[in-house]
Amino acid sequence: MNISHDIIISRPVNEVAAYLSDIANDSVWQEDVLESAVTTAGPVGRGTAGFEVRSIIGFPLRTEWVVTAYEPEKWLCFESTTSAVPYEGVMEFSPVEGGTRLTYAFSTKTEGIAALFDPLMELVFGFRFRANLDNLKRILETT
Repeated sequence: MNISHDIIISRPVNEVAAYLSDIANDSVWQEDVLESAVTTAGPVGRGTAGFEVRSIIGFPLRTEWVVTAYEPEKWLCFESTTSAVPYEGVMEFSPVEGGTRLTYAFSTKTEGIAALFDPLMELVFGFRFRANLDNLKRILETT
């Protein structure tokens, strides 16, 4: 499954990137994230690890992840280290007139028979993914 969305947020890049780099905010802007936290010490960077508990069809699912690449105010890349469905993602931040373009891409690494469900999963999770980004925009533009 591959999902990617762009959204323009009427806030400077440094504010958008700082908000998204604070993993504790995930449960604020993502409706299906019940809990999220960093489990390593120090500032966010390559090697930062954490977890999230996400509600998937009403069931809590805990995943653990690690930051694989990080350039402040440019991008943050991550991948799962423990998950029922392995995944990876990237958030890219670009300045545009009046704000920031956020490009958020997410993909799962499904194999075998599970890969047959990718089109359905893209439809279901793509809708939720977009709704979460719309919620992020609303939160950042009203604070």
